[in-house]
Amino acid sequence: MVFKLLGGTMNRRMVYRSFEVWLFVLGAAGINALFRTLFLVPRMGEHTAHVVSMMMLIIVVLMFSSILVNRFLKGYENLDLFLIGLLWVGLTVCFDFLFGHYVMKHSWASLLNDYNVLAGRIWIAVLTAELVGPWFMASDRK
Repeated sequence: MVFKLLGGTMNRRMVYRSFEVWLFVLGAAGINALFRTLFLVPRMGEHTAHVVSMMMLIIVVLMFSSILVNRFLKGYENLDLFLIGLLWVGLTVCFDFLFGHYVMKHSWASLLNDYNVLAGRIWIAVLTAELVGPWFMASDRK
């Protein structure tokens, strides 16, 4: 397995558990998007609603990161936590582009715009939280 080649202790159970928790993050992100569209945008405008929504999602990511590493996983190393974060970012970016383009019918340019920090989009902060969240929230880092 690729994780063993990189020197971590990550096993199949860790990968499966990480994927399961990511599915909950995905569900929470969907609820967050609905909340942003229905309640935040009409009250605060698109940009402010985007920022508030992304901050809420970062909190959710950190909460689920904490649950994963402090309740479900045992015997991990720092490299394992980084690999979990990398897995989450990869899954999220793939889902974002595939679902956004093929299901929601957004253009590729529109999807890429969410990654443009210079345009005030802070989606990249959520991906950063996914990448470092498992390590940051671990109470038993090695």
